[in-house]
Amino acid sequence: MVQKKSSLFLSLVFGFLMLQSLGFVFSQPQDTASSEGAVQVLLGRDSPNLGGNTFRDAFIAMTLSDSLGVAVGKIINEISFSSTAGIAFDRGELTPDVEAAGATIEVETGEAAGDMSTVRITISSAGPLPDGIIANLVFKVIKEFTLEEVGNEEHIILLENQVTVFASSDEEISQVLSEDGGVDLAYAPVVFACFFYMH
Repeated sequence: MVQKKSSLFLSLVFGFLMLQSLGFVFSQPQDTASSEGAVQVLLGRDSPNLGGNTFRDAFIAMTLSDSLGVAVGKIINEISFSSTAGIAFDRGELTPDVEAAGATIEVETGEAAGDMSTVRITISSAGPLPDGIIANLVFKVIKEFTLEEVGNEEHIILLENQVTVFASSDEEISQVLSEDGGVDLAYAPVVFACFFYMH
């Protein structure tokens, strides 16, 4: 009789622990679910050609993904980067489709605070902004780098991306995910090519 009670007690304890562990698994947040239920505003990366000193501009794509299905009417990006890193913000341009839809872009460059510079980019539209690349931001390399300084591997200057999103109804959207961008200053040596052709 005692043995039956103890086995019953052990079974109950084991069952309780199993339920707890299952509850723990199902209660964990999952990145895929959160990214699918949010407005995402992502910054890309680009690498200017430092080796030839020909391409001094980095073109950073700003991409919108509205998996919430809300009508996004305004996006405010505050992009911060090191003021001593050798780059400067040059300009922001809407993509042709977004501009044709009647959207506008406003750029405010603030004074450097300490060793950080901040650019505030506001994209507004009377109608919903479309998914995809909505703007290209141009950063200019203002310092002459050498191979010894940056090497020929990845050398990223981080573009920290803080985003506020509003619906067309001017209500702020709380479910927003953002992703930082970057300018890769890896040194790309000049390659000379010879072209031969036959008459």
